[in-house]
Amino acid sequence: MFGFGNSPQEALAASLLAMVLVGIIASGLMRWRRLMRPTDLLMPAALLAAYWLVYNKVPAFPPVGAVNKVFYVIVIGTAVGFAVEIAAQRAVRVVSLFQPVAAAFYIGLPRLGVATWEVAAAATAGVAIVWLVLGGASVRAEDDVKRGGVVAVLALGFAPIALLGASSSSFQLCLMLVAGCLGILLIHIINPVFRFGGASATGALGGLISVAYTVVLITRKADPIAIAILGLCVVLPVFSEGICRLLAVSRQFPRLFVHIALAALPAALAVVVAFLDYGSSFPV
Repeated sequence: MFGFGNSPQEALAASLLAMVLVGIIASGLMRWRRLMRPTDLLMPAALLAAYWLVYNKVPAFPPVGAVNKVFYVIVIGTAVGFAVEIAAQRAVRVVSLFQPVAAAFYIGLPRLGVATWEVAAAATAGVAIVWLVLGGASVRAEDDVKRGGVVAVLALGFAPIALLGASSSSFQLCLMLVAGCLGILLIHIINPVFRFGGASATGALGGLISVAYTVVLITRKADPIAIAILGLCVVLPVFSEGICRLLAVSRQFPRLFVHIALAALPAALAVVVAFLDYGSSFPV
């Protein structure tokens, strides 16, 4: 992994700090210039930057191996998603829901002959995640920040699962995506000028799902209990609006906090499961 420091932990910490700072600067400049649509590219760009920091390369094309395929899933997903966002915004949801299916069969190609049902199940789960994260057809920037926050929480919760799944590189990749998302979204907590559109849905969320496919379908050592718990990260936030109405919460920031907190609870529980599985020998 590319980074700085005298140990892997120091290198990772330096890379995480760099991701946060670059995210703040890039997102801040776009907010200053009131450039809302280009902010759609920030999260997939963060995922690509994280990929390069972890693997220190751009894979050859056509890619060989699941990890190399992920890079091009992110690149193509970002390009297609952004193009659809500009040309036919109503088609974004259809494209976003199709991508996890295509990615599952592309990355899980070696498993198709021996465990087709596993690939199909992974594709179905990916579609469900995208459906729940995108939610309704709201155009409020506040809701776009909520979606970005849920993606960051998913990445944070999946990181220890990836480590349990014998993929330390995916662990690092997920943490760096979280750091990038933190920097990008931090200045949009109040009065957001942020767009979670086609590029974010297919490049960032779809890319993260593809990273999960490499662990679930290829290494096949992911903890099923932790994955099931993590799935609640996209289910519980569905109830955030109802909870806010019940608690008479009307201001923007508290609503955002409730939404992300509901996503974070299962992610935290997934991390606990990972630590319990490893005990004192957790390899961090």
